[in-house]
Amino acid sequence: MGNGWAAEILRRLAAHLYRDEAIPKAPTPTPKQPTPKLLRAMRSLVTTSHDSWQSRAELFLKQARLMVNYEDDYVYKGVVNQYFPTYDSLSNAQLRGYFTWRTALRRGIVEKKGMSYASLYVYELLHLIGCRDAQDAYEKLHAFCESYRVLDPQIGRYIAEWEDEFVIYYGLDPKLMTWRGDALARQKQDEAIDVMLHRAEHTAAEVMAAVCVLSSYRLERSKLYRAHTDEVNAVTLRVLDRVTEYYEKHRQISAFADLIAVEQTVPMRLFSSAVFQPPKEEPDRVYEIHPLRRYECVSGYWALHSYERADRAPQRLGAILRGIDAALRARFDLAAIQPPKLKKWQEKIIQEEIETFFREQKAAEARRVRLDFSKLARIRADADVTQERLVVEEGEELILPVSAAEPSVPPAPADERLVDEGADVSEVLDAVELRLLRALLAAESIVWVRSEGHMLSVLVDGINEKLYDDFEDTVIEGDPPAVVPDYRDELIERYLHGSE
Repeated sequence: MGNGWAAEILRRLAAHLYRDEAIPKAPTPTPKQPTPKLLRAMRSLVTTSHDSWQSRAELFLKQARLMVNYEDDYVYKGVVNQYFPTYDSLSNAQLRGYFTWRTALRRGIVEKKGMSYASLYVYELLHLIGCRDAQDAYEKLHAFCESYRVLDPQIGRYIAEWEDEFVIYYGLDPKLMTWRGDALARQKQDEAIDVMLHRAEHTAAEVMAAVCVLSSYRLERSKLYRAHTDEVNAVTLRVLDRVTEYYEKHRQISAFADLIAVEQTVPMRLFSSAVFQPPKEEPDRVYEIHPLRRYECVSGYWALHSYERADRAPQRLGAILRGIDAALRARFDLAAIQPPKLKKWQEKIIQEEIETFFREQKAAEARRVRLDFSKLARIRADADVTQERLVVEEGEELILPVSAAEPSVPPAPADERLVDEGADVSEVLDAVELRLLRALLAAESIVWVRSEGHMLSVLVDGINEKLYDDFEDTVIEGDPPAVVPDYRDELIERYLHGSE
């Protein structure tokens, strides 16, 4: 029994003894692909440059010119996402992957491979690398933007911004501007500010459309505005005119600067969110994308001349429009809205202009004669028939019975007739009506009517009413209004020549 136990112990120990084993052969290493010669030459530009110091953008441009026609077929399965990438920031494998991707892209195959590859390609186009001229580069940039922004909306937004700046920098046709995002908002703002700068050249509706664009309160969406557009337009423009007068008397800043925009010039840099190296010498030039927005380059430095909104200007203008909306709703028995917090002088102006507007409107309605204009055509036709019946055929002699003869009345002296006609000019029409009639006779612009807060239809009706006794007909018709040709000569003689 004892011997058996000892044998078992020896057997177990033998099972744990180390014996000689064959050493396995190491796997054959994968041969490392040699770096292409041109790629090594590109890398050497970092240290062989004649410049003691060069920026990343300068180095990128030199390397891009060297690699303009380089093609590769290297399989790189990774994705590279770097901000402001350059060739020098990528490894050899990543860089060869880029040039393989670019080779396919130039052949029409667009593939999403990370933000860095797309950025590098755009940086090349910004420098006209691989392009005949700026127009060719723009077309390639635009085509790439349209296709790649579907694959990667994030980089697509930046590319669209670079697209517009490319048009400005190289002086291409302004019609190529994409007007996306912030650029579209700036375009609408510039158009509205331009209208406000030249109010006299626009209708009340056009001015109000501009005011609504510049306001944080969208008055045009109001139930009141949709139901009483003309009245709201007239009151709003009158209020804004009064506000302008208040600023002139009591403020050091103008109402236009505080509520609309201020003219300014600021330094700026195109392609600020890209790796871009401008030439050492740039020609002085100006690029205008709108009469109120132009870019100027002087000695290589860019500046933007534009009209910009003051801080919280949309909110200040919006408060006035909301105040008008709230006050007018009571007049038209519409559901009330919460009025804004206005200054006392603002509330006073709004209430005064509303009262004045409706008082003038009521007075105009009281003066208006309700004429049945549908019968005027029949009256004219009957007059023509009567005139034909009174025409005596040539050679006939009109014989009237003695009893029908009327005593002849000598005509009034010429000087008396002139006095009467002169009295008509000054007494029949008021100043605004006379101004409108003379403008129509002289074929002048009448946009001032609405811009000054008058209602065109009321003025036309007033003129027709006051001259009806003289002409037994309307003298102004149509939309837009025009003087009836039959009475034009007489009106010119009376109201133009007679006023000189």
